[in-house]
Amino acid sequence: MGCDALACAFEALALGSTLMCGRLTFCYWVVAAVPFYLATWEHYFTNTLILPVINGPTEGLMLIYVSHLFTFFTGAEWWAQDFRKSLPLISLVPLPFVPEIPLYVIVLILMIMFAVIPTVGSNIGNVQKVVDARKGSMELALAMLLPFIALLAGVAVWCYLSPSDIMKNQPHLLVIGTGSAFGYLVGRMILAHLCDEPKGLKTGMCMALVFLPFAIANALTAKINDGTPLVDELLVILLYCATSVGLYMHLAISVCHEIKDALGIYCFRIARKEA
Repeated sequence: MGCDALACAFEALALGSTLMCGRLTFCYWVVAAVPFYLATWEHYFTNTLILPVINGPTEGLMLIYVSHLFTFFTGAEWWAQDFRKSLPLISLVPLPFVPEIPLYVIVLILMIMFAVIPTVGSNIGNVQKVVDARKGSMELALAMLLPFIALLAGVAVWCYLSPSDIMKNQPHLLVIGTGSAFGYLVGRMILAHLCDEPKGLKTGMCMALVFLPFAIANALTAKINDGTPLVDELLVILLYCATSVGLYMHLAISVCHEIKDALGIYCFRIARKEA
């Protein structure tokens, strides 16, 4: 699941390029990351991963593949034009008070309404049942969502304050950096589950947030320096990517070595080490 968490970022980048959605590429990543994290969180408490009849790992990915194939015939510009021009049946309906909206925005709204919101509601409901049955604390359960919420909020604030509009001009670096931090959060939660750690906020997960205060503070300096930040934002976002990727790699490598040493086995071999 740690690898799948990274795949959310790369799949969002591929879909963003296909749909020519620019700055909304990050929003497409959020649409993938939110139900993924909530499903991991639900699995932590229920010990089962129950997917709805229509779900992201199967039907969702299939729709993405179909979108790529469809774009081969229509061209990526088809997604960027007004939705009334993209869909012939809708163009026959007069909508004088509706502004021009690119089709990729409509797709994003539909994904949120019919995929993300119902899935998240189901995740929270299932965890609530388990917590109530075990006489546990729902507050402690919800506290495990705080690092992920803080990650999304921190990046949103950074993008809002950014003098160079990183969400528009550097969407790939933004998604890779945030996607790697997200992978770290997912990996830490999976480890907490495997090690049967106590329920509640995992302070170690907050390591994924350490770079964001600097990025936000640097963006704020542009407000008092005629729109020029103290450190060039391209360098900042490159450091953000390097920090997030390094953090994830450190987690993955250290965990592999600890498991190897604890079981007395080689990293990529089943055979036990000779004494």
